[in-house]
Amino acid sequence: MIKNLFIIALATAVIAGCSTTGRTGKTAVADPASAKVAATDEEAAATAAAAEKLAAIPCRCDSLGNNSAWVRFLRLPEPLTFQSQFDVLCKSEYPAAVSINGQALKQYKTGIFFSTVSFNEGVNMITAEAVYPDGRRAVCEHAIIYEKRDMSRQPFPLWIEKRSFEPSSDIELLPGEVVKVSFRASKGQVAWLDIKPGRKSIKCLRDDFADYSLYRAEVPVRDFAAGVTHFLSVRLVPEAGGATGVVYRPDLSRTVTVRNPEDFPLVRVKNDYSRLVYNLGAPRLGGPIRAELGPGVVLKTSGRIGASYRIRLSNTESGFISVDDVDFLSGGKMQPVYNVTSMSCGPAAGGDVVTIPYLEPVPYVVYPDPDRKRLVITMFGVESASTWVTHRRGCRMIDKLTWEQTTPETFRVYVNLNTSNIWGYDIRPVGRNLVLSVRYPPVLDLSAEKPFTGLKIAIEAGHGGSNSGAIGLSGLVEKEINLDLSLRLGELCASMGAEVVQVRDSDRDMALLAKRDTAIRSGAHMLISIHANAGGSGYLSVSGTSTYWHNPFWAPLAQAIYERLLETGLGEFGVVGSFNYTVTRASQMPAVLVEQAFMTHAEDEERLADPEFRQLEAEKICQGIIDYLKEIKE
Repeated sequence: MIKNLFIIALATAVIAGCSTTGRTGKTAVADPASAKVAATDEEAAATAAAAEKLAAIPCRCDSLGNNSAWVRFLRLPEPLTFQSQFDVLCKSEYPAAVSINGQALKQYKTGIFFSTVSFNEGVNMITAEAVYPDGRRAVCEHAIIYEKRDMSRQPFPLWIEKRSFEPSSDIELLPGEVVKVSFRASKGQVAWLDIKPGRKSIKCLRDDFADYSLYRAEVPVRDFAAGVTHFLSVRLVPEAGGATGVVYRPDLSRTVTVRNPEDFPLVRVKNDYSRLVYNLGAPRLGGPIRAELGPGVVLKTSGRIGASYRIRLSNTESGFISVDDVDFLSGGKMQPVYNVTSMSCGPAAGGDVVTIPYLEPVPYVVYPDPDRKRLVITMFGVESASTWVTHRRGCRMIDKLTWEQTTPETFRVYVNLNTSNIWGYDIRPVGRNLVLSVRYPPVLDLSAEKPFTGLKIAIEAGHGGSNSGAIGLSGLVEKEINLDLSLRLGELCASMGAEVVQVRDSDRDMALLAKRDTAIRSGAHMLISIHANAGGSGYLSVSGTSTYWHNPFWAPLAQAIYERLLETGLGEFGVVGSFNYTVTRASQMPAVLVEQAFMTHAEDEERLADPEFRQLEAEKICQGIIDYLKEIKE
């Protein structure tokens, strides 16, 4: 393997001499999807042969002088590629007449131009050219070798895709549960799941796809002795008549341990904002969140999957929390419970307040329901012993409280609101009470010369410091345009009378929770987070502007800003709900995220690179805020 790596490094060094990328002196960026490390002597030999052949080909790149015309490659295929075509990306000074392999192309104001280049088997030359308005000319050449090869995965030698194996971690379960196993492996074979201790084996079901099969099995644990660790391992056997009789046993196993309910411990939350999630889904921003719990809440575990405890909330509901967010409680194993005898609501400074006895540190969640004009507080391990609900005069946001005992251990309080147009809410334990406050709106005169007077707006410029965010096709840096737009938006809002809190006012590192805390502690009435998007394949694929909300009460703000951003000429990507971004996952104020456009789309990036366009974006976001304020005041 070391020999192979050496040959590849040597080949890359030789080939790089042919692919100088202009006056920066940097080498071209290869396509990450094509990057491969030779795993066999045959592949190493092919790479070495390609290096030797390409080293003998003269390549021109006359763009190295400080004041000369220049052109360079930004994205290229690997020197030895198995792709029959590639989207080659280049850059030169704008404006210039540009081409790739003689084909005249559009150059964007960012300087980039691109073309899909098809390859013939063997050596291929890619030539980028730029001719300046004054006649100066720059040419850069790059040679690659295309080898036609079937890139589909062959069934032999037998293989299993280890990262596809589910369950992905060792697990602890209750008696009577079922472990679901699945994995991708060589197409068309026979897979067995072996269980030890014992000699039980389960034949997997099989679904065939293009170049692999999906194997599945279910393992009932009813016969597993409590407290005994069982090992699940995989065995892949060639289908009858296969090319080989070798059985494949990968170094891959999971442990399953069954425990009785009373053997699972209690844990206590130790960190602020500890996520209690519905499931262990793995989207980019984490699984859907039930609640963010604070220190002191006691939870009853009912299982463990890798680094997460499964939490028993009731006989019908559960959640998951990270092992790192809790401490093990020795001694007690019974879930805390208590009876609620009364609750009340009434006005207070800054908002209407609901007070519910909180006699034990039980878990609770708040569900926002704007369609029914209510907040739903669910407390687990609580029973109602009375119907004593006090309403004091003077409430502006809350109409009345009602309640329901949905299960013998689940108590639900419905905070019925006078309107869905609220300005935020917060819930926290205060002494031996759980206190929910529903914020009063700011006093605004939208017909005034400065309609934002009395409004405090927090603006978060996404990323910053060592976190650059996305990098555009031309090299545009997301953190920089986020900050620029945030400052422009802040100046506009301030000119209209708002007090502006710039959460990140310079190029510095900030943790996401620190950003959200800054906005909340400032007492802001509204939070706008500024980002730019990236994604898709090709340079003219996914595009458009978008806004995002986590709390459905803030959906109208996201919609209002989105409608105005479309007036810039950007395409539609959409308004996205239930978005799990930490900074805007706030209930204390309307909080939304703006994704300006796609930095990976040539036309979008061209707009984003223009300061005048970013000023237009700021104006449209500001107009969207005005539209929202008018809507919720009606």
